[in-house]
Amino acid sequence: MRVKVFPLLIVFVLLFLPLRGAFAAPSPEVTSDAATLDFPNTVTFSARLQSSAAITAVTLEYGTTQQTCGEVLAKAFPQFSLADSVDVEWTWDMRQSGSLPPGATIWWRWHFTDESGVEAVSERKTVTWLDSAHPWQTTSQGDLRVHWYGVDQSFAQDMLAAGVGGLEFNARQSGLNTEAPIDLYVYPNYEDMRDAILYEPSWTGGMAFSEHNIVIMGTSSGADTDWDRDTVVHELTHVLVGHLTFSCLGDVPTWLNEGLAVYSEGELDAYSATQLDEAIRSNSLLSVRSLSVGFSEVADKASLSYSQSYSIVKFLIETRGQDKMTELLTRLRDGGAIDEALVAVYGFDVDGLEDAWRESIQAAPRTVSTQPTAQPTPTFVPTFVPVSGAPLAVTPTPYIVPTSSADDTPIIAPTLSPSGPPLALTVALLCFCCVFALLIGVIVLGVVLAQRRKGGSHG
Repeated sequence: MRVKVFPLLIVFVLLFLPLRGAFAAPSPEVTSDAATLDFPNTVTFSARLQSSAAITAVTLEYGTTQQTCGEVLAKAFPQFSLADSVDVEWTWDMRQSGSLPPGATIWWRWHFTDESGVEAVSERKTVTWLDSAHPWQTTSQGDLRVHWYGVDQSFAQDMLAAGVGGLEFNARQSGLNTEAPIDLYVYPNYEDMRDAILYEPSWTGGMAFSEHNIVIMGTSSGADTDWDRDTVVHELTHVLVGHLTFSCLGDVPTWLNEGLAVYSEGELDAYSATQLDEAIRSNSLLSVRSLSVGFSEVADKASLSYSQSYSIVKFLIETRGQDKMTELLTRLRDGGAIDEALVAVYGFDVDGLEDAWRESIQAAPRTVSTQPTAQPTPTFVPTFVPVSGAPLAVTPTPYIVPTSSADDTPIIAPTLSPSGPPLALTVALLCFCCVFALLIGVIVLGVVLAQRRKGGSHG
């Protein structure tokens, strides 16, 4: 009798495979993986890691979902004892690193290795950085989501309508469009809003975090609803400008950023309009260059800075068009300096802009000092010519660098040191040379005399 070996082998393999699976080493596993928030101070990541051999290395990788120039990955190395099952945790302390905005998305994952060389990476998880103690509610329309507590729904709907209107105005008048949904967190008062962000100024009433698509604001508690609406529109505009101009190369001057935000609110309020008119009449306008890097902390000057920036942006948009404003912002995003960008788009630099703007509002010509004001040397980011193209030939408006027309203090030109080495060093070097030459002369004279004496003895 012949036995068919091949079918029996198949049966044997089929019976053996389940047994082999039963004795296989267990795969690495992550359980109890969680993030515990102590808002607004800390977030603690914790998990239980298991493997078939003792775990020898654990790394926590974490970060936030935001707009960046490149992938941003933070790593932490929690302490643990070698074992095939370990409990690990690590705390991110915002009081040391700086605070995230409410509503930011935090992500994390665990990377670990056991002594047999097996590596494992856990599933990436996320958590929303927000105080869950408050009964947050949400309403939305289009690309805007409004989150609120402590105010009635009609107020939240009012803020939503103001925000939607502001986004439509910016798209139509300034060429600023949304690229992703924006979250607006409305706090019932300014104190609650400030408590949600660490280390922010006490006067802050609203803040925009364009890299996170987030705006937060406190409210006037019904005292000034128009102000609340304007705050929504103002901060949303900052998010839109941040989106369009986001770059690791360029920068947007303060007068342009804040001017667009105030312009999006509509006409100036009565107080701001009166203050601007008075500054025009009294020739106390601030120079545009002085508004490029920040506003004064003095209340009156700060208020004038916003009003004046509004007027400058209004002049650019309503006399030269929305398309040119978009082109200006794009050139700044691509790394162009403000003078270069203005020349390329409008044909004048910052001072030429101020001259044209002052003429349009019938203000006195800008004041220039008799001595140039020292300007900081910019730090340029090197680029390759094939990428950046030929350098732009900028012919700036002829000027002596102006000081603020509101400041009549004369500028004293710095005293220049003469070029060349100091006098004492020069004298010392001369003396050394003389001594060295004298020494060489003595040596030469000695050699000559010695040769003569030697010659005489042979005669």
